[in-house]
Formats: sequence, C-alpha cells, structure tokens
Amino acid sequence: MTRTKSLWLLAMVLIASLLIAACGGAATEAPAAEPAAPPMKIKVGTNAEYRPFEFVDENGAVVGFDIDLMNAIAKAAGFEAEFVNTRWDGIFVALSQGEFDAVQSAATITDERKQSVDFSDPYFLSGQGLAVKQGSPITGIADVDGKRVGVQLGTTGDIWASENTGAEVIRFDEITLAMQALANGDIDAVLNDSPVSADIIKANPDLGLVMLPEVYSTEQYGIAVNKNKPDVLAAINRGLAAVRASGEYDAIYEKWFGMKPPQAADQ
Repeated sequence: MTRTKSLWLLAMVLIASLLIAACGGAATEAPAAEPAAPPMKIKVGTNAEYRPFEFVDENGAVVGFDIDLMNAIAKAAGFEAEFVNTRWDGIFVALSQGEFDAVQSAATITDERKQSVDFSDPYFLSGQGLAVKQGSPITGIADVDGKRVGVQLGTTGDIWASENTGAEVIRFDEITLAMQALANGDIDAVLNDSPVSADIIKANPDLGLVMLPEVYSTEQYGIAVNKNKPDVLAAINRGLAAVRASGEYDAIYEKWFGMKPPQAADQ
C-alpha cells in the first residue's frame, strides 16, 4: 500500500469515528437525579421518671421539656425522633451497645460518661438556685449571709450552701418540706437544683414563691449519642443551634419552667 492510500484510509477511519461519537452523544440522556433520601429516624432512649424533663402523663404519653426540645431539634434538622422509655440504670450501656442512637434524659455531661458515649453541645444549664418569697429583700446569694436557708439533707445544695455562704443552713428530708417552710416564713430562702425548684413553684402558685434568675454552680446537660453515629451527633447539634437561634428553645423552657432560661452567675 502506498503512503497516499494509507493516509486516505486513515482519514476515512477518523471521520467515521467522529460521526459515530457524534451520533452516540446526541442519543445519550442525562442520568436521572437520585431520589431524595427518606427522613432519618433516630431512636432516643429516655427515663420518663424525672418531671418536668420527661415523665408519663395521664394519657400514657411520654412528655416533658426534653421531649419537646428533641422534637423541635428533629424538625429543624430533618429527622424523626422515636422515644423509648427505659430504666435509667444501664441507659448509657444500652446506648453504647446500639440499643438507641441517642439518649435525651436530663443527662449531665461528665468526663466519665464521655469515655463510652459522645455528647451534643450543652442544651441545659442546671445548678443551685435560690427560691424566695415574693417581695423578699434577698436578690442574690450575697444576701443570704446570716439568713436561714433551707436545703435538702445530703444534696449538692446542702454542700454548696455550707461551703460557700455564711447562711444558717436548715436541713430538710425532702425539698418540698423546705419549700413549704419558706412559704410559711420559717426560713428566708431555699437553695436547690434550680429546675426542680422552678417546677415545684410552677405547680404550686399558692405558695407565693419565686426563683431568682442566677445559678450558683454549673452543671450542663447534653444529649448522649452512640460513638459510632457521628451523623446523628452532627444532625442533633445542627438542629439544636437552629432551635436556639429561632427563639423556640426559650419558648419551650418557659412552657415547662415558667421562667426565662437562667444565666450563669459569672456571666
């Protein structure tokens, strides 16, 4: 074969290839878009025996501050929360073993628990707070020196008041007894876990008591998440941030505690 013929054949082959490619390209359609992923469902363990955070109402439904908050987080982040009422004893073991994806149950963030589970960003500031009678001259912890302050025997409130104030500490077997003594004027204030005291005051308006806005020790609650579920942790944190930014967190807090979320005393 001569060089001229070889070049002519090569040119014909190239032209044919281009035509085939052009025809094929014209006939090919863009791939169809992938269908949207179904809503993610997260199984959430909770111990519904800690009013007002989680408890069973008269209709048998699990309700409370934590439940409302998790549902709001789920809606904001685009997943569904399925609650499982379970015993507190062993709840973190069950979470780490995969029985739940998360635990929402007024769980304090601790270094010990972090060894077996992850925690969301803190969602609740707890700690010791003061309850006083309406119109009391006591407006803060500095005012209790020399006053009679009721606490529940053996609690962190008992320890904190004894170590950090100059008050006369009056100990009661039950915090409700301390609250009644305050309403009766037998003592001047009650130092106790702020959310628990707030719930007692809300449920018993006839006592004529109010909570002061500060807390005097810091304990943060977080949503515990299985360490093998980083996508769940990210979704929860994303939803929590959105609920805070929208003001819905404040509304849920006021619904259950009858007051705005407190600020730390050192802020």
